[in-house]
Amino acid sequence: MELVSSIISVILFVVFVPGVMFRLPARGSRATILVTHAFLFAVTISAVMSIYWSYRETFGNFGPTCPNGFAPTEDGGCVPTGGPTYVPLKLDEKSE
Repeated sequence: MELVSSIISVILFVVFVPGVMFRLPARGSRATILVTHAFLFAVTISAVMSIYWSYRETFGNFGPTCPNGFAPTEDGGCVPTGGPTYVPLKLDEKSE
């Protein structure tokens, strides 16, 4: 797990500890309060991490094109071709 998702998880955990930011239900038993906060934490962490990981995945290592050996698909993904798709230009060769 990377640092940013760990920090997000810790912050959300602290926020959902009963009595730190809020307490739901206000007059409930201890078990009811703990179950409510656990459920809210689970729903919130799932939604936040889903948004975070989908945002993070937009920053690929290969830029707007697919890496060598992969071809673009119509849906924006990359599939392996089984061979190189381009040959990099060597710096010691002279262009004609």
